[in-house]
Amino acid sequence: MAAEISYERVETLSELIGKLGLETIYFIEEKDKQLEAMRQLYAGTGHVGYVCLLAVSNALISYRLSVKGEEYWLTFSKELSKTKPSLNNALENIVRFLRKHRLNVVNLSQKTNRLKKLYSTNVVHVIFNNPEIYAKNIVSLWKDIGRVLHANPRSKTIVFSIKMFYYAYYASTGSRIKLPMEIPLPVDFRISTITLTSGLMRFRQPITLADKVKLLLSRYSDVVREIWSKISIKSNIPPLNLDALIWVFGRNISLQCTRKEIIHRTLEYLRELLGREPNALIKNLIYEFFKYC
Repeated sequence: MAAEISYERVETLSELIGKLGLETIYFIEEKDKQLEAMRQLYAGTGHVGYVCLLAVSNALISYRLSVKGEEYWLTFSKELSKTKPSLNNALENIVRFLRKHRLNVVNLSQKTNRLKKLYSTNVVHVIFNNPEIYAKNIVSLWKDIGRVLHANPRSKTIVFSIKMFYYAYYASTGSRIKLPMEIPLPVDFRISTITLTSGLMRFRQPITLADKVKLLLSRYSDVVREIWSKISIKSNIPPLNLDALIWVFGRNISLQCTRKEIIHRTLEYLRELLGREPNALIKNLIYEFFKYC
């Protein structure tokens, strides 16, 4: 099934996102439920390294959840904020949460084994005891996690774990890490769908949007990463920061809704999120994101 990148659309979206700017995206990040979860976790435990370790660990197994990601992370933080900061007990605390709440049970044994592999390495000791080492060189954390798990560092959960370390460290210290351009965004359903509805990627043969999304997730994830990396460079917004923007704009995406319904729901959500009417630039970006629904 042949697919192609629309470089004209890359230019259009890059220009709009560049005008939006990193400070606006930082503001959007402040409203992110996952960042809120990290703040709750730090408020309960008061330990920077523990919060960072829990964030990275949970991100590495956050797929095929039975609830929305926002609800899952808030429940996780509420439960784990009651635990005592301990490197020796961190893995046990996470597994207990997984078994108690049953929000992340698909491939549970495989996910648990993945965490055991991580916890058998020195990476967890550095995160727990000296998180500032990785905060100063987050690319090293990215590469180290991929290496010890024998996984592609560009894969969804690996890069997502870096985003959650970024959130955890900021929530715990108030110091925002400057994210690099080389770490890509995590390619998931929302990212893949907006890649299509914005016209960034097109298929020559007529197939349903649902089938296109499946193809992007299974066969074209590297192309999706390439597209958004180009937009990141052109807009001067690092991919992991860009992910927060796409995540918010894609919150109300549904394969069953019309373009009009998605735009209406997105505008309503952004009014609530921002506490005001979205400006013309944000509205224009919404229309461009869903131009080809």
